[in-house]
Amino acid sequence: CLPGLSRWQRLAAAGLCALLAALCFGLAALYAPLLLLRARKFALLWSLGSLCALAAAALLRGPVLLR
Repeated sequence: CLPGLSRWQRLAAAGLCALLAALCFGLAALYAPLLLLRARKFALLWSLGSLCALAAAALLRGPVLLR
């Protein structure tokens, strides 16, 4: 379904994913001083932020058609 998205829909989705990534990274940074106590929550937020950042980049790049 991704090839059917318009340019503006891709930009909006990528922007939303980038905002979610920034939010997750920001929350993970708040847990950095408590890393020994809340390591699981920090790892989950950091991983989710990375996943959202990769999704934003993939949405901006679009599908690659291989020949």
